[in-house]
Amino acid sequence: MSDEPAPLLPFPDTAVAGDRGISLDGVSLADLAAEHGTPLYVYDAATVTRRARAVAEAVAVAPAGGYASFALKAQSALGVLRLIRAAGLGADCASTGEIEAARRAGFDGTGMVIHGNAKSDDDLRAAIAADARLVVLDGRDEAERLGALCCAAGRAQEVLVRIAPGIDVDTHRHIATGHHGSKFGVTPAEGAALLRDLPAGLVGRGLHVHLGSQILDPEPLVAAARWLPAFAKAEGIPLDVLDVGGGLGIRYTPDQDQPDPGAHTRALVEAIAAVCADEGLAVPEIVVEPGRSIVGTAGVTLYRVVGVKTVGDGSTWVAVDGGMGDNMRVGLYGATYAPVLADRPLAQATGRYRIAGRHCESTDVIAEGVELADPRVGDVIAVPATGAYHQTMAHTYNLFGRPAAVLVEDGAARLITRREATDDLFARDV
Repeated sequence: MSDEPAPLLPFPDTAVAGDRGISLDGVSLADLAAEHGTPLYVYDAATVTRRARAVAEAVAVAPAGGYASFALKAQSALGVLRLIRAAGLGADCASTGEIEAARRAGFDGTGMVIHGNAKSDDDLRAAIAADARLVVLDGRDEAERLGALCCAAGRAQEVLVRIAPGIDVDTHRHIATGHHGSKFGVTPAEGAALLRDLPAGLVGRGLHVHLGSQILDPEPLVAAARWLPAFAKAEGIPLDVLDVGGGLGIRYTPDQDQPDPGAHTRALVEAIAAVCADEGLAVPEIVVEPGRSIVGTAGVTLYRVVGVKTVGDGSTWVAVDGGMGDNMRVGLYGATYAPVLADRPLAQATGRYRIAGRHCESTDVIAEGVELADPRVGDVIAVPATGAYHQTMAHTYNLFGRPAAVLVEDGAARLITRREATDDLFARDV
């Protein structure tokens, strides 16, 4: 049981509440808002590093070794990626752009895994140019295109095949990916057939599975890890490498659990080793692909209150200077958050409020029914657990520029992404 006050539970590891309100690693959130403006993404380096190291260490001691490749779809700010690389993780990329981000952050091909259900030839060429360790095939058409490119380049590419095992998980249907109707991967039978008959230029190493995202009960993930070795044995296909994906969730509200990514990775390794022993199989090299569980809790988004009004049904809206342009998850998945006032997070609430974004959509709502202490124009609202799938999904609807981002490290903050200016919005127009 944590000793932290409930409002601080979804915040980064270094968060404390003091005279200046919430601070991360000794840096006041209110001061950051004043210096850098809002909306503002704030990332806590200690939280990122601690979680990344825990996963790297847990998978490295697998019987046949293994490694973790961080999913750039969750977070791709170069300043954060450099921390993750330094902690010992590789890069899981799903596009030419993500491959380039990984390279600019200092990753090489050693721990690079390439994903995507509709990889273009440019994506595949970028994977080859980066000397990616593994490409995860999503179907036979892709395998044939990649094989032709590899033959033309005079090289062989190690590959895995992604299968959809039909395992359901308790998450939003829009982020469940392992069911039989998913657009990702192939059926187990198709996957086995593809591994047996790969095009020239490709070397089959094993299987990949990913069941979904924001999974708070890790048992289905462990169940998939147990099932795959037995399946490979029954089909007589190679399993030198087993990639069990990612998907572990985080706490977004104080009442939710906070899974431990290091402990979860150890459980996966143990499950795979146990079933391999039961089946008389050699334990494969194990690959995991954490994303949200590394960076989600490390992030906080700061907004400035620009209006407070009570409407006809008696509810009170608190309008802020950001919204769906910097946080798509509420509109996409009905995601829930636990915002607080940055300078008085533990003050006695005076009512329940609805927090509205500034975009011209009724769905641009950050949170409903939030208990706050008399919010006023000019207050800074801090929304925790925004380190994953926020900056990477940000957009410019209504021609609002995307937020800046700062990294808090060793008691100081530095800008890692500059705010998008109005002129930037028209840089691509001709």
